[in-house]
Amino acid sequence: MQKTISPIVKWAQRKDNVFLTVEVRDLKDEKVDLTSSSLKFQATAEGINYTFEINFFAEVVVEESKWTNYGLNVRFILSKKDKTASYWSRLIKETHKLQYLQVDWTKYIDEDDEAEEGGKGLDDWDQNKFQNFDQGGADEDDEEGEEEQPKEGNVDDLEKEEEVQKNDQAPQEGEQEKQVN
Repeated sequence: MQKTISPIVKWAQRKDNVFLTVEVRDLKDEKVDLTSSSLKFQATAEGINYTFEINFFAEVVVEESKWTNYGLNVRFILSKKDKTASYWSRLIKETHKLQYLQVDWTKYIDEDDEAEEGGKGLDDWDQNKFQNFDQGGADEDDEEGEEEQPKEGNVDDLEKEEEVQKNDQAPQEGEQEKQVN
């Protein structure tokens, strides 16, 4: 019987979007169900089932929201329905704390500072690499184009680039253990 746990989920927001990061490496068999009021997530990694459900503080627009599995983590860009409202006071509808939910301080900014610091922590969040929820997967034309380009390049160069990215984003020793426990 496989163990089932909730992964660490970090979040940040801007006036128009909510950013979620599921902090588990090498997740496979993702099942993602996004509605305007909730997100249900299931995946496996190294024989462990990871699952969570979040009921949002306010509504999101499914058709404008995106997600992707980067290998190091799974990322979500959720488009807020009311883009003129103030920042959400919390991510979830309920007032109790979910132990696996954390503020992503690398992306956090105060609502008053969005004009100056709106891109803080989002440098590697290229929306073109995310897939839409309403399509049941990535746009086929975009996906084929992105996959074909690396195949034409030098495989050794691509492997070196992936290794450099992995090393740059690798957690400090013991950090992964803290997050899983």
